Amino acid sequence: MRWPELPLLVRYVLTELLVPLLLWVVFLFLLLFVMQFLRGTEVLLGSAVTPWDFLRLVVHLSPHLLVMSLPVGFLLAILLGLGRLGEDRELLALLSLGATPWQLARVPLVVGGALGVLVLLLASTAEPWGLKQVKVQVSEVIKKNVLGDVRPGVFYEDLTDLTLYAQEVDRERGVWTHVLVHDDRDPRAPLLVLAHEGTVNPSGRGASLAVGLKSGEVHRAEHTGTDYAVLTFRDGSLSIGVEDSILRKNHFRSPKEELTPRELLAAASEARAAGKSPAPFLTAFHVRLAQGLTPLAFALFGVPLAMSSRVARTRGYLLALGAYVAYYVVERSFENLGTAGRLAPWLVGLAPNLVFGAFGTWLFVRLTRRGLVA
Repeated sequence: MRWPELPLLVRYVLTELLVPLLLWVVFLFLLLFVMQFLRGTEVLLGSAVTPWDFLRLVVHLSPHLLVMSLPVGFLLAILLGLGRLGEDRELLALLSLGATPWQLARVPLVVGGALGVLVLLLASTAEPWGLKQVKVQVSEVIKKNVLGDVRPGVFYEDLTDLTLYAQEVDRERGVWTHVLVHDDRDPRAPLLVLAHEGTVNPSGRGASLAVGLKSGEVHRAEHTGTDYAVLTFRDGSLSIGVEDSILRKNHFRSPKEELTPRELLAAASEARAAGKSPAPFLTAFHVRLAQGLTPLAFALFGVPLAMSSRVARTRGYLLALGAYVAYYVVERSFENLGTAGRLAPWLVGLAPNLVFGAFGTWLFVRLTRRGLVA
């Protein structure tokens, strides 16, 4: 079966769009990743981080970064692609041959619709999954870094109310020799744990490190009295909480973005059943769905800017960057109103796209009436 060949005009405009789109998306993807990396340097530059950890983080963050970079990359691609056609007078030539502005605009609109479907699919499936994996992975890396920071013969005091000491540290096997742990989490009765050997495994879910101890004793003293107890053991297990460290160092947490649309609706139902407001979850649900309309709204806004006169087009690049910032400011403002229950959640999701889409449509109608200026 042979696919029908696209018209020459469509193929030409499509080529002018897709190449800049790819370049802008790659650039923005790398820029956003560098920004995320700088936020998490305390974790990602830890003593126990491996290249495999770094690669997994890139893979898990990719859907989230694509959801962020595709719409704005598409807007800039429209300005660069159609703007170049205008700079070289190719738009005037096409219009003089009978092409209409709407015929030129249909390609960006179709591409915007296709990108919207892709963004919606990523935001509904791959992005929540990736962010959940990032949360788990970063917690594991933080726990591995804690282990990697324990030096032989040096007291480790970075954990809240805990002091660790090991005379010898075997990082490959995860074994500590001649272990001392001072546990002051219960200030009324602090514990001193001494053991001949400790085995640590940072893998697994949760915010605690389980240390298996062998041949040791536990000293417990009461601050308010004179009681002092000593217990000996052959095998034991000590849970070292690293919750504070994880909360302090994990800058990759995005609670609502980690939920799929179905999970957001379930969370809203649970909140309603518990007598709480479901507005935050319903707002997040509708904002998530509305992300699929963002590329289309940007197409409606960007095409008339790119097809304007040279002076207006130069101003259009600045307007586009300002529009991108304004779009997310408007979106965030509406989202705050929706979260507070002051605005219907469905309107919160649609409002930014409706505002920018309507403004872009007005610009396009104005352009078709006035005509393209050389």
